[in-house]
Amino acid sequence: MSTSNETTHLNRPLRERLFDDIDSLVLVYVRVGIGIAIYFWAWFYTHPVDYDGEMLPLYDPVFMKPRFLFKYAGFEWVKLWPGNGMGWHFFITKVAAITLAIGFLTRLSGAVLCGAIAYVLLVERQIYLNHYYLLSCLAGLMLFLPAGRRLSVDSFLGIEHKSQVFKRWQFWLLRFQVGIPYVYGAIAKMNSDWLAGQPAGIYLEQNRDVGLVDAYLQIPGAVLMFAWGGLLYDLLVVPMLMYRKTRWLAIAMSIVFHVTNSQIFNIGVFPWFMLIAIVVFFPEDSIAKLTHSTRAMAKVWLSKYSDTSLSYRQAFQSIQKNEHPDPLKLGDQGASSMTLFAKCGFAMAIVYVSVQLILPLRHWVLPGNPAWNERGHRFAWRMMLRNKTVLTTFKVVAPDGSYQFFPSTVVMTHYQSSRAERIPELMRQAAVELKKMAKQTGVDNAKVYCLCLTSLNGRRPRPIIDTNIDLASAKRGWLVDDWVLQNHGPLPRQTWDRDKTKWWRQLVLPEQFKQLEMRNPSELEAFVEQQRQQALRHNSTK
Repeated sequence: MSTSNETTHLNRPLRERLFDDIDSLVLVYVRVGIGIAIYFWAWFYTHPVDYDGEMLPLYDPVFMKPRFLFKYAGFEWVKLWPGNGMGWHFFITKVAAITLAIGFLTRLSGAVLCGAIAYVLLVERQIYLNHYYLLSCLAGLMLFLPAGRRLSVDSFLGIEHKSQVFKRWQFWLLRFQVGIPYVYGAIAKMNSDWLAGQPAGIYLEQNRDVGLVDAYLQIPGAVLMFAWGGLLYDLLVVPMLMYRKTRWLAIAMSIVFHVTNSQIFNIGVFPWFMLIAIVVFFPEDSIAKLTHSTRAMAKVWLSKYSDTSLSYRQAFQSIQKNEHPDPLKLGDQGASSMTLFAKCGFAMAIVYVSVQLILPLRHWVLPGNPAWNERGHRFAWRMMLRNKTVLTTFKVVAPDGSYQFFPSTVVMTHYQSSRAERIPELMRQAAVELKKMAKQTGVDNAKVYCLCLTSLNGRRPRPIIDTNIDLASAKRGWLVDDWVLQNHGPLPRQTWDRDKTKWWRQLVLPEQFKQLEMRNPSELEAFVEQQRQQALRHNSTK
């Protein structure tokens, strides 16, 4: 009878099977996981850090101390909350994360969390990480999926009607969202640098003192094994998790992969969440069976202390019958419920999936290497593909021909410069801000030139921005920026790992910055700081 039902199920049109009802415990599991992950994401920004000898919540130096914040084109209107608004922002985020986990106002909580992360990504462009984007997408899905109908405060209070099922297409939408970073991550790794072992080798060298990394590097070919192993894992893990015979191997691979990432890369909660989320690739009733099995074992144990003793099979069947009176027909319950509302939801899902599939491919039609010029690098699941060491110096020229050199930290905080210098567009925005600063000091119509020496994946540093262009007047192009130099040079056999303080002496500098040769960047920073202190003393005596 079971075989007959399964055969009939498989022979039905795909369109009908996608609307079948399946057990929703996996959706509950994901809902709780998203809530916990986003709570710790918000906690990260509220925990205290030392900033110039003062203990402040991290959001303060990241968002409130900078004189300006970097923006995406078209989103300049996204402004920082006034006063202590960022503190309240992350407090509300933590509350919404808790309410999502317990299933209280589930849809509203999902919308709040999606918007909270999206706001952070838009208000300060340079802090983007792929797992912020993933968590925002997953939280947004909670607005549309029936995640609050089971094991939730919403179902208990009657805010959402109780249900133990959701549609099969909704389950596959979850699978898609969790799986897309793996698939596109693998595609992105199919480039010459990664296949040659870079920047994987640089990351391993930087973390040689972590755990067993030093011992691992003693193995011949360790770097290439690490790089190719990461590519093969991303490429194969999803089908391996879905295939019964390779599932346990894939689970073991996932534990090694994500625990290693958590130790080597500073990516917060991302590895742990992805490790938890692999259950979405198990059979659709796996969580239900595991839960029923655990409850059955507890029921058998308790029956020993009652008048009626139960076997494990009796207890399991009893629990399964209470959950789903006719489990064999569970998949057929939704086949005839293809209402207009259900069809609209499905159509919206198709549009969403299409956007998610197309957006990461945009760098294929944009000129240049996205790891170098950063065009199309974000929102594309391009993870850990480029290691950039950058030394940036600005030259501000007054209309009378006088000029002065400035380190990037004169216009950015050290935190901003450590992340923003590798992105040419953000250096353009910094140049615009530096021109405003010059005007405030009485220098109108100043020109700002930028020497942005960049070493990509161990290459010899070279300028990424045309040093003959007034960067403060340059415009962002639709497809390409004509002020960005696209030649990043060949990947060398020997990684360039020389101290940045010696770069000016070791490299041939462009004509605009020849005066810096045989100098030291720290000398410039000290000189500018001395000028700043003199200006502060002068203003205090007025």
